[in-house]
Amino acid sequence: QQDHFINMEHVFDPDEAGFSLSRTVVLQGCAGIGKTALVHKFMFDWAAGIVSPGRFDYLIYINCREISHIASLSAADLITNTFQDVRGPILDIVLIYPEKLLFILDGFPELQHPMGDQEEALSVQPQERKPVESLLCSFVRKKLLPESSLLITARPTAMKKLHSLLRQPIQAEILWFTSAEKRAYFLSQFSGVKTAMKLFYGLRENEGLDVMSSLPIVSWMICSVLKSQGDGDRPLLRSLQTMTDVYLFYFSKCLRTLTDVGVWKGQNCLWGLCCLAAEALQSRQVLFAASDLRRHGIGVCDSSYTFLSHFLKKADDINAYTFLHFSFQEFLTAVFYVLKNDNKWMYLSQVGKAWHEIFQRYGKGFSSLTIRFLFGLLRKGKGKIMETTFGRKISPGLREELLKWTEREIKDKSSRLQIEPVDLFHCLYEIREEEYSRRIMDDLHQVFSYSSISTVDNSVEVECSRHCCLAGLKKLCLKDKYIVFPVTSAHYKCFFFFLMYLESACLFIITSEWLTELEFNETKLEVSALTLLCEGLKDPNCRLQKLNFLPENSEAVCKCLASVVICNPNLTELDLSENPLGDIGVKYLCEGLKHSDCKVEKLDLSTCCLTDASCVELSSCLQVSQTLKELFVFANAVGDTGVQHLCKGLQHPKCAIENLVLSECSLSAACCQPLGQVLRASQSLTRLLLINNKIEDLGLKLLCEGLKQPDCQLKDLALWTCHLTPACCKDLCNALYTNENLRVLDLSDNALGDEGMRVLCEGLKHPCCRLQTLWLAECHLTDACCGALASVLNRNENLTLLDLTGNDLRDFGVQMLCDALIHPICKLQ
Repeated sequence: QQDHFINMEHVFDPDEAGFSLSRTVVLQGCAGIGKTALVHKFMFDWAAGIVSPGRFDYLIYINCREISHIASLSAADLITNTFQDVRGPILDIVLIYPEKLLFILDGFPELQHPMGDQEEALSVQPQERKPVESLLCSFVRKKLLPESSLLITARPTAMKKLHSLLRQPIQAEILWFTSAEKRAYFLSQFSGVKTAMKLFYGLRENEGLDVMSSLPIVSWMICSVLKSQGDGDRPLLRSLQTMTDVYLFYFSKCLRTLTDVGVWKGQNCLWGLCCLAAEALQSRQVLFAASDLRRHGIGVCDSSYTFLSHFLKKADDINAYTFLHFSFQEFLTAVFYVLKNDNKWMYLSQVGKAWHEIFQRYGKGFSSLTIRFLFGLLRKGKGKIMETTFGRKISPGLREELLKWTEREIKDKSSRLQIEPVDLFHCLYEIREEEYSRRIMDDLHQVFSYSSISTVDNSVEVECSRHCCLAGLKKLCLKDKYIVFPVTSAHYKCFFFFLMYLESACLFIITSEWLTELEFNETKLEVSALTLLCEGLKDPNCRLQKLNFLPENSEAVCKCLASVVICNPNLTELDLSENPLGDIGVKYLCEGLKHSDCKVEKLDLSTCCLTDASCVELSSCLQVSQTLKELFVFANAVGDTGVQHLCKGLQHPKCAIENLVLSECSLSAACCQPLGQVLRASQSLTRLLLINNKIEDLGLKLLCEGLKQPDCQLKDLALWTCHLTPACCKDLCNALYTNENLRVLDLSDNALGDEGMRVLCEGLKHPCCRLQTLWLAECHLTDACCGALASVLNRNENLTLLDLTGNDLRDFGVQMLCDALIHPICKLQ
């Protein structure tokens, strides 16, 4: 949750009642954020008795990538592989008490074939061997050892499918380095304070790199290079703009560590690593024997091993090697495809097919880090550094073919690639082709931007939204729960980039002649960000028509919006639902709504903590505004008094309201007399929703006094769950005798019964009745009323939809209805 931080020391503590229940904790974070480091720290602290003392007897750590290539495994195998002495009778005892087990699933994979609906594929027995993916799904679905607890780490790409399998997890996102944490890390990496601080402050000269170095692995790579090679490369840091730049910088500078052998040998080693990485990633393998390395010309026992230690490490307890970080394997795989120069690459007609295979293999779209690196490596100007680092030239024409192929896939509606706009944004950010970005976004009329606390995500979207300003985007929806903070030193950089984001969004809003909808879904805007946004909205060039967002400060947003609705003649829809605006906020907002220059037609104030005091202000708006046509006051406790205030405005000759939603507003029969007067007097009101209010029979009787009038223009009336009984049906019947405008009537979840239904049918058969849609779900009906309903179908030529869901109709009643359906007069669809 926003501003809610989880301390790993207490995440598995007993609940308030003292019970230690099974718990699933999911730690989400991008590559290099420190997920594995965090769970290793948790394991060390558990072993030392610092965290969860007495809670677990065994922590079973599973590196999901290391087991992904194994054909089949069981839960018992995972335990015995971790604890060699837990076998036979001891294992049987351990399995008797699964609540004392914590399974750590590190690096949960992006599932290729989720088992969510395939119960037979899941494992329920600890000794049963299953394919690795089925085994992991069995744990997550709580089919296997359900009393045990789980600690899962995953990248955002894996979370997309993991979400559907989880059962009430505790989900947390691992935060990037704050400024203070990054400073402390730099101080720990250099012997001299002056050297560390010079680098720390020097990074601020490159805003993008300063943000990227908030990712722990980037800070580690920069410090590793500069510790061994001094200050000479610090000016080069200013040119690093993307994540690909950082990785390429690291690998190129590691070549300088070669002293006893030629650079060519280092280049050969790197190319061998590229071949190994691509081959292994294709087979989902992360562990390599020494023979695997030798097969690719990589020696681990000679003088080059010091050089290789920058990229490889020996795996614990087994005679195997692995990359220092999985992202190294992904980066080198991308390098392999960019530099491999084989026959398939030489014939450009085959390149498209090859690209398709690569994209399907790594992430089924643009989501994987390998694909992002591919775009970054093919950016203009990278040829020279690629050649000096890896000793090979980029395949000719490859960049142009990638761009053409991607553009075709984006526009191909039948493409099987999974294309999330934010993933595509990352790829476009890496290749940094402004003209190309404009072209490729042209067909994306609607963009949903999923960000988190990730500052790099925000900087990427800033850049891409700038590139897309001239594209034909019609709707921009920004979904982000975590990007708003007070401006403190701890989160200054993230907040700074969000302000850049808003500045870019404001420029987009002002300059785009296509953008008509802006939605900050689930995003709470702090006052500073809100001020920037409103400045963009007030610009005379802004074409925005629909606005939906969540402010952090309701009073401030209403003050800002009051000026926006006056200045912006294009803004016609304002959605402020689920905001605690309160009466004061509405008072400020109405000052703008009452202005003659305000053109707002639809105002949604659902669930805004309003009382009857707000209705006084809204009523005054209705008396002067000739543009406001739709008003939603859903789920506000305005009560009868509030509606009585509203009705004064609704009866005013200038009132233009067509659609009024008063559902769940704590209403009773007391408000129905003034509402009935509105129905009689209003020439504009055509839709009235009173769902889930205690209107009762008396209230409906008062409403029908208005409905019966020939001047009543109402077409749609919803009285779902209004505590009605059969006694109200006579009044409704009389209204149907005279009302020729009513088209939709919803009486669902009212105990009308067969007696009431028979009375209502008399009105439905009358020649003046023009009703087309009738909702009678859960109205306590039985076969006894079906004869009356059948006679309606035989005589009413207007009724096209009849809903009888949730009623106790049996075969006999349904047969009567079916006989009526074949009558030539019946128009039911």
